[in-house]
Amino acid sequence: MLLLVMLGACGKHDAVGEHIPEFVLTGLDGAQVPTRAFRGKLLVLNVWATWCPPCRREMPSLERLSKSVDGRRIVVAGVSVDTDANLALEFLGQNGITFRNFRDTSVNIANVLGVQVYPETLLVAPDGKIVHRIVGERDWNSPAMLRVLEEAYQGRRSEMDASLAGALAQ
Repeated sequence: MLLLVMLGACGKHDAVGEHIPEFVLTGLDGAQVPTRAFRGKLLVLNVWATWCPPCRREMPSLERLSKSVDGRRIVVAGVSVDTDANLALEFLGQNGITFRNFRDTSVNIANVLGVQVYPETLLVAPDGKIVHRIVGERDWNSPAMLRVLEEAYQGRRSEMDASLAGALAQ
């Protein structure tokens, strides 16, 4: 089963350099937010599920990141692909996760974004372009990752790529 998931990820369309598609995200609280609402900020968009052990382990790191960045410049958001949004709500509540989360119970958003492996995080620049896709669990609050996010926010693509290579090697 794991082999099939990994092989499936090899052929996905990565959309790096393209604008994130325009769609409306529905919050776990029912509020709706269009993707264009994040323009002007770096969006760290994490696609996850409660049934995914790496996703569950990564959430505290994303929470620390959301607390440590300037929310006027960098926004951390999650998209749960759980078929039951209540599972996501329960997990977030039990683990003190407070950053904004949305639901994708039909996996339409994940499909539009080309996500095939969880967790996957898209870095979306202030101009709305996807500047990087990061597959797998990460330490989002490390100094190296914070440097990557700052460089992505400022549009310094070549520096971000070099910093990201270092951050992912850790």
